[in-house]
This record gives sequence, C-alpha cells and structure tokens, in this order.
Amino acid sequence: MRKNYFKYSVFCFSLAVLLVALGCNKKLDTQSSSAQSSEVMWKSYDDARNGLVAIYGLSRAALAENNAHWMYGDLRKGDFVATSSGNYLDAIIKNELNKGFPQIKQLTNWRRFYAAVDACNTFIENAESCKQDLRYSDLNCTVDVAQAHMLRSFLYFYMVRIWGDVPLITAASKNGETNQVARTPQDQVMDFCINELRLYRDSLPTEYGGDDKSKLNYDGSYYGQSWSSWGNAFWGYYQCLGLLAHMYAWKGDYQSCLAVTTEINSNPAAARTGYVSSSNARAYLAGRNSIFYSNGVKGSLCYQIISFPYNMANRESGPSGVGHLESLTLASPYVVRAKPDIYVPRDTIARWFYYNGDFRHPYQPEFSNYEDIYFTNYYGTIPIFAKFKNIATGSNTFSIFGSAIPIFRFEDNRLLMAEAQLMLGQFADAYKTLNSVREIRNTPGYWEDTNSQTRPGYKLKPTEASMEGGLLYNIFRERRIELAGEGGWWYDQVRYNRIARNNPAFNKLIDEGGIYWPIDEEIISKNPLIEQNSYWKR
Repeated sequence: MRKNYFKYSVFCFSLAVLLVALGCNKKLDTQSSSAQSSEVMWKSYDDARNGLVAIYGLSRAALAENNAHWMYGDLRKGDFVATSSGNYLDAIIKNELNKGFPQIKQLTNWRRFYAAVDACNTFIENAESCKQDLRYSDLNCTVDVAQAHMLRSFLYFYMVRIWGDVPLITAASKNGETNQVARTPQDQVMDFCINELRLYRDSLPTEYGGDDKSKLNYDGSYYGQSWSSWGNAFWGYYQCLGLLAHMYAWKGDYQSCLAVTTEINSNPAAARTGYVSSSNARAYLAGRNSIFYSNGVKGSLCYQIISFPYNMANRESGPSGVGHLESLTLASPYVVRAKPDIYVPRDTIARWFYYNGDFRHPYQPEFSNYEDIYFTNYYGTIPIFAKFKNIATGSNTFSIFGSAIPIFRFEDNRLLMAEAQLMLGQFADAYKTLNSVREIRNTPGYWEDTNSQTRPGYKLKPTEASMEGGLLYNIFRERRIELAGEGGWWYDQVRYNRIARNNPAFNKLIDEGGIYWPIDEEIISKNPLIEQNSYWKR
C-alpha cells in the first residue's frame, strides 16, 4: 500500500507542476488534478483516498515550486545573502520583485495555489458520493472533508500574506474554468479562513492511525496505516489550532491567539509533540535525521506539528532538490559543489547570538571547537547554513534531499504565546514563556535566570546583551534564531514592525503595500477585474 501512495503522490506532484507550466486560457486558471468529472471519479473509498492525497500533493507543490516557501518567507530583506550578485535570488532578497527574471515571474503567479484550492473545492463537493462504497464510512468522510476545508483555509491565508487581497473562490471549477472574480478584501478572506477552521476543528482527530484524543474517538488505522507511518502527513485537530494561532497573530487578535496557543501548550502529549530538549538539541535541530527529516516522527513524537513532509520511507523527494532548503544552502562537504546559492554572513550570525554557550552557536565551549549544528565552515569565506542537511546519498554524484517544508512546531507555538502575552500586558508571563525556550537552548534569560544545561546547579543570569532591545525585540530575536530557515522570518518582520513602528523604511513598505508581491501580468491580462498591487504599479 505504501508503494501505491508513493506512486500517487508522485503523480499529483508531477501533474501539479505540469498544470503550473502549461497554464490555462480560461478565466482565473484554476484547473487541478482533482477537477475530474464525477462520471469517472467520486464513487469509491479509493476515489476519496486518492482525492485527499491529491489536495495535499497540490498544496505541497504550490509551496515547493521554485522553492517558493523560502523565497516568500525567508529571503525578502532577511538574513540570507546570494553568493552571486545580480541574479533572481539577489533581487528577491533586496525586495526588487519587479525585476524581469523568469523565476520571479513564476513566483508572482498565484495559479498553482488556485489549482490546489480548486482541488479542495472539488473534494468538498464530491466526497459524500464516495459513501456509496460501504468501506467509506460517515466518520471517514467527515474527517476527510474537514481536512479539505482546513487546507483551503491554509492556502488562502498563505496567499493573503503574499498578495494581500485575493479572489475568494469556494466552488469547484467546471472543466477547468471558473468565472472571473475580483480580489476579495484580505480581512474578509481572513475572517472566512478563521470561521472555517473554527467550524471544522471538532471534526478532526488529534492523530491519524493511532489513539485519537478528540471527541471523535477515531482510533485504529487510517487508510490502512498507523500513526508512525503517517506522522503529520495528514492534518488534524492540533494542526488546525496551529493555523489559527498564526492567523490570529497576523490579524492582531492576541486574545484569541493566546487561547489557542495555550491549548496546544497544555496538551503536548495529545498533540504528539513537545520541545526539542537540550539533550536532543544537537541531534534533532540539525543533521541527516533531524526533526525536519521525512515525516518528523521520532519515537512517539512528531516535533513538526505542521509541515508538508517528503516521506523518505516511500522514496519521496522533490525533483532536483525542489522543495528542500538544502538545494539552496548546502555545498561541500555535504554536496558536490563549491559554494551554496545563499548563505548567512558571519557578521549576521554574530548579531544573532549573545552567548556562545547557546547550543545553536557555531562555537561550543563544551567541546572547545566549532560544531556543525546550524553552521559549517564558520570562519571560511562563505559559512554554510547546515541546519537543514537531510540527505540520502545518491548512487552517482547527486544527493536526494529528505527534509520537509516546515510550517509550525512547538517552539513556534511557545514564542507566539509569549508575543500574545506581551501584547495583552502580561509581561511576567511573556518573559517566562520566552525563557522556557531560551533555557533548553542553554542561553541567559530575559529578566530572570535560566538553568544551565551543561553545568548542573549553575544559573545563567540575564545580561545586558540578553535583554538588549526590550522584551518584544527579544521574543522576535528568539524566533529569528530558533526558526531560522523555516520559511517564516519575513512574516515575523511584518508582524514585528506593525507593532514596533521603529523602522522608517519598513514602515514605508507596510503603509504603501510594499510588503506584498506584485501580481503576474498574465493573471491581470486574463482577468480585467484583477488590479495590480499599488506599490508595484510605479
């Protein structure tokens, strides 16, 4: 059965890429692999399973193409620098998104996201008819349809952060065509997404193929496999809460953000997750079998709460490294090339850290040398960002990458929780929550001591450096370090600067709509109801 799932996943991925490449002359360009006639599909348990796998495959493909997840979320005005100036990576880093590179043009086109949205719409409209096959139970259908609603909400939230206002389409296309639709105000789209998640969260199990802790009590195998096989390949109740946490933070609804982050924080066992502990930091935060490898399962835990995994047990990997950060950041000694495409300069790394005993710091006093946790070749001309090095060695001179596309994990939740506590005036709770992450990374606390992880009984007292910039700055500084390379730093910068308002250049981007991407002119030419983002009209 695993082999069949793998073949279907590859099919979905390949078809998604084909759709993106070929496009469609009609209207909004939403054709998807699931948008098939009900005469040939939607009659059986197998059709439901294949349709569900397709919506995950198309969603993953939307984020994987051109390594879009990192282009959108890490490169813009971030910490990475291109090793070659004047190329498309350099332009994205400098926010020069109107440069005429074909890669940038492809990234400004939302077609692949709408292919995935259309697959979700199609599944929602047709899954019920699969119940004519008695193997497809009412509960199975309920859970699957809830997943489709959740994925659609995720896709719209993702697009809102990239383009602002986007067309909100909730009906499946007919023969790959949909009516021309104007852009819907982003606040309305966000409200739709949040309402969908709140409506369907209780129709989702806490895990698939295991001991479900939700009200559904959906125990036992799921599509013939156990939780250890699925991990977070299918999204459930706590994935829904994680998406809500980020949506609430993006909207500035910190009361709601605190409520859902607190629920996740209070139930790590039910969510099958937790901190990457200090004892596991070196092995799990980086390395060939880190928490980012494959489906993220380590024993009884899945440290990635939300991701799009490439399950290496099924021999999945993006073609030519597409969808894996390693394809951009690694070089010798990990792969056969002299330099990476992007890297974090040494002076930027030095600004990240305020204590060299931090487990993520290149220098490790405990061993009196430079470790390769986050970085290799620290004192070379180009330090290698080695946090992601999930590699299965190929048979020739190439490597097969195995890392997931990461979206959300427990440390992310804790730091969102600290952000919400601070914004609600709960200052002591906020720095205690921040310190809970700092302590397991062996760094001095903010305002209060943390316990040393290498010297039992020793306290790491707050220092001028560990408190520099105030509590808000330190919460986001910790996000910058802990979640580096996970595709979220750009969105963190937007949230931070919306609150702090202490960076005139970034304030200008926010006020003039420069935080959004331009829309591909091909989209605009096919639909006169779509207007270019004002910042990019000049």
